[in-house]
Order: sequence, then C-alpha cells, then structure tokens
Amino acid sequence: MNVNFRQEGRYIRCSFQYNKQRITMLVQNVSVTDVNFSKAKSRFKSSATNSSEYNKVLDKYTNAIRKINASIMGFDHAPSKDEFKQLVNKEINGTDYKVKNFRSFLDYFIDNSKNKISPSTLRQYKSSIKTFIEFENHIGLELQFSSFNMELYDSLIDYYYNVRKNANNTIGNRIKHLKAILNYAYKRDYIKNRLFDSYAKPSSQTDDIYLTFDEYKDIESVELDNKSDDIVRDLFLVGCESGLRFEDYSNLRRDNFKDDLLTVITLKTKQKVTVPVSPTLKRILKKYGSSFPTFKRNSLFNIKIKEVCKKAGIDTKTTLKKDVNGTMVDVSKPKYEWVSTHTARRSFATNYYMETDAQIYDIMSITGHKTEKQFLNYIKKNRKEPIKSLVLAINKRFKK
Repeated sequence: MNVNFRQEGRYIRCSFQYNKQRITMLVQNVSVTDVNFSKAKSRFKSSATNSSEYNKVLDKYTNAIRKINASIMGFDHAPSKDEFKQLVNKEINGTDYKVKNFRSFLDYFIDNSKNKISPSTLRQYKSSIKTFIEFENHIGLELQFSSFNMELYDSLIDYYYNVRKNANNTIGNRIKHLKAILNYAYKRDYIKNRLFDSYAKPSSQTDDIYLTFDEYKDIESVELDNKSDDIVRDLFLVGCESGLRFEDYSNLRRDNFKDDLLTVITLKTKQKVTVPVSPTLKRILKKYGSSFPTFKRNSLFNIKIKEVCKKAGIDTKTTLKKDVNGTMVDVSKPKYEWVSTHTARRSFATNYYMETDAQIYDIMSITGHKTEKQFLNYIKKNRKEPIKSLVLAINKRFKK
C-alpha cells in the first residue's frame, strides 16, 4: 500500500488508497514552511527544523496505515472509510491501549496539548484537572466516561460551592475546561454521548479596576530602591501602553520594536499584534538600549507591582463588587491592592476607549475581542464613567 504525503499550507496531509477509495488525513503535531518539505521525497528536508522528529511522525503514519490494512483480513466485515480512519488515529495515538479511564485520559490530554495551547492556558487546565482528581477522592469513586451525566454535574457543582467554596467565575472556568476535555474525548470515541453540552458554566459580573493615564505618570516617576522593582515597573508600563497579556509583555525582545511599532505573535492566540510605540515606550526602550528585560514569575510580579503602586501613592480606597463563595459582596481595599499583572491590559483598553479618539475596532484588533459586547464587558465601565466621558466630550466640543 502506497502512502503519500503532501503540503497544504502549513500542514501535511497523507493520502492512500483503501478498498478502491482515496482516503486523506491531516497529519497531527507537525507544521511546515514553504521551503522545508520535499514534494518529490514526500518527507521533510534534512535542513528543516525538527526534520528527524517530523519524519518519524510520517513514518509512524505509514506504518500504522499499512498495519491496519493488513489486519482487516481477520475482520468480519471490511471497515468503512471513516472507520478505517478512526482505526488509524487510534493506532497513531495509542488510545486503545493507553487510555482506560477518565484520569488516565487527563494525562493524555495534557501531553497532546502542550504544543497547541499557550503555557498560561496549559497551567489553567492543569489547575482544573487537579480539582477533578480531588473531586474523585471526595466522592470515593474513580470516574469513567460513562459517569458524566447530569447527576455527576450536580455533584461537582455542589463540591465546588460547598466544599471548595469557589466563586461563580472560578467554577465557570473549571466547567469550561471539563467540557473541552470531554469534547476532546468524544472526538476520539471515548465518550458516546454529548450530555456534557448541557453543563452550564456559572458566572458573575464582577468589578475590576484600571489605572488612569495620570496614574501611569505616577508609576513612571516614583523612585525605586532596587533593579528588580524597576524592571517590574517598566514592564508593567509596557503592558499599559501595548494592551498585551503578561506572558507577552514580560517576554519581549528588542527586535519586537521596529520603525516606531511593537509587533509580536501572542502566545495565547498565536495572532500577530502591532501597536504604535508611545513616548512612554520610547523612554523605556532608550533606558535599556540594545537589550530588553524579562520577568518569568507571574505570582512574584503581582506582589511587586502592588508594592510599586503603593509607593506611587495609588492608595485611594476602592470598593468593588466581588463574588465570594457564590454571593456578590462589596469589598473595599486601597487601590494598589487590586492591581495585578492583568490590570495593565485592562487599563490600556479602558483608557484608549474612554480618554482618546481611538476607534473601538482598532482597540479590539489589539485586545482580540470579537464583538463590542465582549469588549465593553471586559473594560467594565462603572456607573460614574459615562458621566466622565460626557464631561470630556463637552469640554472638547467647546474648546474648538
């Protein structure tokens, strides 16, 4: 049986003849550029990055297809085209032999997601998976795919609310991750129904802060005692001026900046984002010269940026509505205590929407929001802010 491979854009597709039918399949876990795949040899060129590893994947597909084709002689009936493809996928992924229950499938899911989702998203999945395993221990039952009915969902929600004391939005994220994992299993024929589509994701509309342009100036001008705090302050301001997520603004290189533009492929969405370099960004670039600082630990950054904002005098008592164990309550703290790595991104979106003439869709092209509703919910304008925006509009009108 001849198995051929061809390039389709950035992907590789294999094709072969089975039972007088042409079958094509997309090869998983490989990507290709215009110059590193040989059409004549149907393999990656030796000069290509990961060529040895990728060619082994292609060999694995060839061997699996031929093995399945040889084995069907012992079948009661010849598999259909789609059944043959499923058999090949199971052979490739080893799922028939390695995956026995839900818990072992979780390991399989993580292993196969490492190169497909961002590190921060992977950490979130791992955090949710930890709670699924704790739930198993709590109910004293090893979950099987047949376990996932509405009764189990009710028990899981009860566990999150009454044992873990989680807030609605935290629970919503856990359920979102669970549904994604179960959908992954469904596509691989491990779960036979889609009852999990009915699993509702609890959510609550909570408040969040943003920092104003004036507060940016306070942060930039505050005197700091050590280099680490100085780097945290500067990277946070990069986030405020660019709208990037922490995992992006804390890992920039000098070559991301060219011709007064900041360009980066974001880790989470793999999308190219381009932002004009503001005067604040120019000052930071000049400060660090040919190099550019990085900061790896989100949790430590959160601690340090609060300290920086406290020193900058961002300490107004601020009351926000927060979900505490499923109940909305008012929580009051000095403003600096509400600041986190993500405040930078939200501040960028809110300020450029509220304080400038920037078009909403131009801002959304940077933040990645697909609809105005999503964007406006993200910036979470409070009740006083429409008045503020009207005052600015009136002042601008009569200055003409």
